[in-house]
Amino acid sequence: MSPLSLAFLKRKRGFFHFVRLLCLALIVTWLIVLGSLSFDYVNSLTLPGCIAGGPKPAGFEPLSLQTPDGYTLRGWYHAPVNGVVILLLAGNGGNRDGMLPDAALLARHGYGSLTLEYRNCAGGRSSLGYREADDLRLMAEFALAQPGVTRLGALGFSAGSTAVIRGAARLPEIKAVVAEGNYYNLDYEIRNAPAVPLSLEWQIQNLVVLSYRGLIGVWPVEVSPVSDLPAISPRPVLLVFGEKEIANNRGYDQLAAAREPKQMWVVPGVGHGGYFQAWPEEYERRIIEFFDMSLRMQAHIKKFDNQPFN
Repeated sequence: MSPLSLAFLKRKRGFFHFVRLLCLALIVTWLIVLGSLSFDYVNSLTLPGCIAGGPKPAGFEPLSLQTPDGYTLRGWYHAPVNGVVILLLAGNGGNRDGMLPDAALLARHGYGSLTLEYRNCAGGRSSLGYREADDLRLMAEFALAQPGVTRLGALGFSAGSTAVIRGAARLPEIKAVVAEGNYYNLDYEIRNAPAVPLSLEWQIQNLVVLSYRGLIGVWPVEVSPVSDLPAISPRPVLLVFGEKEIANNRGYDQLAAAREPKQMWVVPGVGHGGYFQAWPEEYERRIIEFFDMSLRMQAHIKKFDNQPFN
């Protein structure tokens, strides 16, 4: 082979080597950019801003619970008249005031309540229902140690609903569960839009999954209310979904997964949340009737419908 041909082959090999390196650099850059955006998204979900709470509500006492990993979480406690305390968890990142409307509703009927802020309000990171299930255990231990408390129920919304389901599945002390607007499974929640393999959407979904695993320490598939629902039985559960969210949340599949006794209320005309605001009288009737009947105390509970909340 002539020197000219050898030189041409070297230049050709050098060109293809350069192209390979350039393609590799572009792929790495693309993954870094897309990975950073996905990480920022999950980071913002698990570090939402904590809204400053209001003044001490009448009839409530402040409390602080210490988590095993060192966070001090603040809450509100309202003592029961009927011996029953309902543990309340708000949506992702909520403060201790987030469920006070439900607490007021419950108090009108003699129920006590306990609310708790998320870890992001204490300098930590929320986990969309995973670690919050452990915090529900702290709430249950505190409530059962209070004078006059004989039984517990739980009510949660969204990520708080996920925590309530996961926690109740592991806490037999919780005798009845109202779960509002929770997702089916966190992995499904991330991937529920069909994506062609290697497409942009597919890449984002998988990078979000990896980001959650890196930040929280578990895979999203492990945070699965639908898997925990059967373990609540024989204790009763009431699932609540807005008419416009039930398909995305696979509410009917969740109902099928739960074991008896179980109920579901599909709230007309609403999406994720706003059930109480859209149908206040119906919401109050259903929630109170569920807890009254589920806790088998209706014959012993004095009605307090006309008693002012204080």
